[in-house]
Amino acid sequence: MRKADPDFYPLLEKMRRIQSSGAVALRVKKTDNRDALMMVFRKRVDKEVEQEGREVRRMLGLREEGGEFRVVYGSAPGSDEEVALLTRSIIEILSDISSTVEVPAEHVAEKRVLPTMEPDGEGIKGTMIRILCSTAKPSDNFAAVPYRDRWFWIDDRDYRSKRLFSFLMFAMTLTETGGKEGAPIVTINAGG
Repeated sequence: MRKADPDFYPLLEKMRRIQSSGAVALRVKKTDNRDALMMVFRKRVDKEVEQEGREVRRMLGLREEGGEFRVVYGSAPGSDEEVALLTRSIIEILSDISSTVEVPAEHVAEKRVLPTMEPDGEGIKGTMIRILCSTAKPSDNFAAVPYRDRWFWIDDRDYRSKRLFSFLMFAMTLTETGGKEGAPIVTINAGG
């Protein structure tokens, strides 16, 4: 897992606050007969949220007075009216998440795995999902899997981990590219 740019977490915290206030949203807009994803900053907000919105726009290199910005795929925006996002693949996301799985010390000593990466802090900087490890089968788990005489599991009382795990399972089903061999066939008699 790669450490984030030092400005990344402050930006996320600010964006979370202004999004929670309803001052920023995403919408799809038709431009040039194509759909464009837009980030929209609302105008009628309180002074504190307005200031935070200006700071977010400044951090993103956007026009501070602007209200609508196009979201594009890429590592650099083409102008101060675009937000460029370079997203990760599912495998990259899973690789980052796997770096925080609790692993047995003997597996690290045997060079089977890297040590568990410790989170930078709490909140956004903390571990996104907590996958525990034990020799005994867990009694109160949300999900559990045996591997190399150990159990790796998510505690049923860990709502944050359960939510992310469920989201990842949903995202992976959306990206499945399996064939349509098992699709049902419906025959309707149209000729009598």
